[in-house]
Amino acid sequence: MILSIVVPAYNLEQYITPMLNSLLNQSEQQFEVIIVDDGSTDQTYNTAVEILSGSPSLHYRILRTDNRGVSAARNKGLSEAIGKYVMFLDGDDYVSHDLVHTIDEHTREHEHEPEMICWGYDLVRENKSTIVSFTSKLNVITGIEALNHIFIDKSLRVWTGSIAFKRAFLLENGIEYTERCVNGEDQEFIYKALSRAPKVISIPDVLSYYLQRSTSISNSYNVQKFDVVGAFKRVHEYFNDHPVADLQTISDLLVSRELTENYFFNLKTCLYGTEGIRIQDLLHDIDQAYPLLPQEMHVIMKHYKGDDKKLAYQIKVFLISPRFYHRLINLDRSLTHLKSRIKTVIKVQEHL
Repeated sequence: MILSIVVPAYNLEQYITPMLNSLLNQSEQQFEVIIVDDGSTDQTYNTAVEILSGSPSLHYRILRTDNRGVSAARNKGLSEAIGKYVMFLDGDDYVSHDLVHTIDEHTREHEHEPEMICWGYDLVRENKSTIVSFTSKLNVITGIEALNHIFIDKSLRVWTGSIAFKRAFLLENGIEYTERCVNGEDQEFIYKALSRAPKVISIPDVLSYYLQRSTSISNSYNVQKFDVVGAFKRVHEYFNDHPVADLQTISDLLVSRELTENYFFNLKTCLYGTEGIRIQDLLHDIDQAYPLLPQEMHVIMKHYKGDDKKLAYQIKVFLISPRFYHRLINLDRSLTHLKSRIKTVIKVQEHL
């Protein structure tokens, strides 16, 4: 079996069909699908059964569990997988028809099989139109080199659904998802794996499609998204426990630049997601959920010495006044909406 595709699913009856169809239409059939229904209360399970049972040649299993979160579902799927490689795909995303064939082709070309293989992906809207495409050149590198491409020269973008891992490699190194972590758990998993991988292949082909839903956690007021801070700290600790040459720079970036960028991103999406919310209320809610985190982030910001001018500007404004920072966010949102309206008007005029 070339590949096991693990798909956690929770209340996705409206979104799961395109993903399932993309798996049914694979040009190479030597793979298995493991759907982990994470305690859905809608028709997700029945929809999956109906679609997958119509293809008797497909190797698939549908597991039902109590609702324990996406990380537990992925770990359950990993424990059940039998493929040489395993990948994790969310139930509302989908893949190219030649995903499995391409993975097989590139892994068979090498005398020593890679521990990880990654490829290009598109961010897409619900109508399947492309927002942006992320690709990189064909390369055979170490996991440490891949981390450098991600963090230093930023020439490589990776996402949960654009990577396959050698299953034996994950098991040998005890790499699994941190359960009950709702944001950052995927980055934690990927970065830990890369730090241990002797060989990584990156493919320029776009093989996965990452759906951007307006109802996702990243577009809502959900303080749990600040779980990412703990995830990055765990990666930092993991790197310190498994020291490798050239890893210290990456580790330092994680708990300075990357942590601060993610903190600002989550502040912005929380403030965008709820009309009338004040940043003081948000910071209070964060402090209640993660005691002293706002104060800790304040210290990290004060000691930031990186060369990212945009981030440095955000830090400066925020440290002067979180309220002023919030006003700038609102201004940026208003300008974004205005630009969107102007584009819509232009398109309408062009079709008259």
